[in-house]
Amino acid sequence: MTSIRIDKLKITYGDTTVISELDLMIENGEFFTLLGPSGCGKTTLLRAIAGFITPASGHIAFGEQDVTKIPTYRRNIGMMF
Repeated sequence: MTSIRIDKLKITYGDTTVISELDLMIENGEFFTLLGPSGCGKTTLLRAIAGFITPASGHIAFGEQDVTKIPTYRRNIGMMF
């Protein structure tokens, strides 16, 4: 596994901002969980990391590689709830 870095991530659905200006660093080998109430953006964040959602702005990187605009099938990552 490699690190995941998220810089200034913003995700919107129409006029509704779901994630605004998120900065996050998940280090290589780190155990990481997302906790929060229904509707707070957990699934949206996972979908953006996996490539199923294109952010309105910001960047997602795996290690040093910016994957923000790389299609899902080329990211070599899985998603599990």
